[in-house]
Amino acid sequence: MHRWIGFAAALLLVLPAGLTTSAPASAAASSAHLEPDIAPLDWEAPIVAPPGTIDAIGTQGVLDSDPLGLVPKLPFVQRYSLDTDHFEVWLCGDTGYTMNEAIADLENGMADYYSAISGGRYEISFSAGGTLLGDPNCLGGFQGSSPAYTTVGSPEGLLIIDSITGGGYASPGIICLDQGNCEWISATFPDNGRYAIVGANALSGFPSVAVHEVGHTLHWPHSNSGQSEYDNPLDLMSGNETLGGWTEPLPYGTLAFNRYQSGWVDPGDVVIAGAAYEEVELQPFDRAGTQMVAVLTGTDGVFYTLGARTSSTYDPIPGEWEGVEVYLVDHRCPSFNYPCPGIYRDQTQAPPSPNGVGHVLQVGESVTLDGTTVEVISRSGSGFVVAIGDPGNTLPFIDIAASAFITDIVWLEAEDVTKGCNPPHNTRFCPESTVTRGEMAAFLVRVLGLTDDGGGNMFIDDDGSIFEDDIAKLAAAGITKGCNPAEGNTKFCPNAKVTREQMAAFLVRAYALTDNGGNQFIDDDGSIFEDDIAKLAAAGITKGCNPPANTEFCPRSLVTREQMAAFLHRAAG
Repeated sequence: MHRWIGFAAALLLVLPAGLTTSAPASAAASSAHLEPDIAPLDWEAPIVAPPGTIDAIGTQGVLDSDPLGLVPKLPFVQRYSLDTDHFEVWLCGDTGYTMNEAIADLENGMADYYSAISGGRYEISFSAGGTLLGDPNCLGGFQGSSPAYTTVGSPEGLLIIDSITGGGYASPGIICLDQGNCEWISATFPDNGRYAIVGANALSGFPSVAVHEVGHTLHWPHSNSGQSEYDNPLDLMSGNETLGGWTEPLPYGTLAFNRYQSGWVDPGDVVIAGAAYEEVELQPFDRAGTQMVAVLTGTDGVFYTLGARTSSTYDPIPGEWEGVEVYLVDHRCPSFNYPCPGIYRDQTQAPPSPNGVGHVLQVGESVTLDGTTVEVISRSGSGFVVAIGDPGNTLPFIDIAASAFITDIVWLEAEDVTKGCNPPHNTRFCPESTVTRGEMAAFLVRVLGLTDDGGGNMFIDDDGSIFEDDIAKLAAAGITKGCNPAEGNTKFCPNAKVTREQMAAFLVRAYALTDNGGNQFIDDDGSIFEDDIAKLAAAGITKGCNPPANTEFCPRSLVTREQMAAFLHRAAG
């Protein structure tokens, strides 16, 4: 188990002399840690395998619970952030606090803040645990080592005030990587491993420290430049600094994505940048309206976010720092090829600005993110008007500008035959991806306007396919018979790739083509679809696959999505 120093590293400029730091204790469960590029200084989150009685069914689909596809394991990371979160308070060592005083300071520093930035969706409550004057480092006792302590009730987390920690450290609890939402992990302490520890002097003088550590228990990581954990001045979860470089005692706001992940920003208040130009009024947390813009990359779990920041009671940043902040959010875990949940994500300034705010765009400033230009064009009340993309670009998808079939793809989208290839965002068309038989069914059903499903299920292998209804309609129209003629065509093979000769047969049946015009290609002799290929060529729907000669059809080559757009456009015309 790794051990890390406390949050005091970011507070040494202003905390009273003589304060010391201590490393966080190991969490209750054994773990195999996945470390971000920068080792965290004040949090830990053990990753454990499910017990033997739980089927681990893989890690695919971890983004499916989020309607925007941004947050892995959304129900799990929102476990504590959408109701009243109960922490039990313990005083460990000679803190100088009475229990009533400690709870009063915690409530004064946190309750109104979290209620405000969550829009009332997250409340925090504290109850008295106990006072352990003789044990200033008592977390280990709650985690099973000697001396052993027990909680009074069933709190959702433990909040320890001690006399030896200079700042604080915390854990959101144990995490699992298997598909699903870790339902087997208890929601109460000590079984969930969730805690926050704050030094008594930090609590009395710097409520931002306690708020920061509770943020970690909600799966909020630090944001930074990529060089140091605490070099982003205007984030509660990083520097929380004044213009002079001193730590601000009162908590600042935090990234719009932290709030979205916690369920405090509705999906309808998030704009996913697409190909077409648009202008968005981006509002700070205390105003209604769009709260976040996301600019996707080509990698699941990796995207840019934009959020508006203006100085207010619960975000008392210097006025000079007001603007639109930009971050790269990266959920990839080292050595893994899928998004990891919660606190293990990296959130870095874009562009990196160590100990500065170069990632905050002022009016008139712009940045290009993965090919998408973002510019703050004006101030609008408490928010900012952000222009996204090229004003001259009217393309429906961001990845089709270089396609030779761009006109066909634009037609396909305009006819509502396709929405895109990356739902729910659908900002991409994936022109060079190959087409499956299930997708082919959907394309044809939409372009032909087919409605009759023939009474239901005609194949045994399409149950559960998102294209099952389209497949039934295609079969009812006589456009497909199946994929296993030797066995009576009981299957459709929805996930099989479509070849050019199969595509010819689909289109010939769909458009009732009858003129075969003779043999036009030298490479389709012997194909069972030779007659269909000839009819497709005679109708002008295909010219061939080896321009400019076009003496070949390449019958067994797979059909790409952009080629399919061209075939359908010509056929419909």
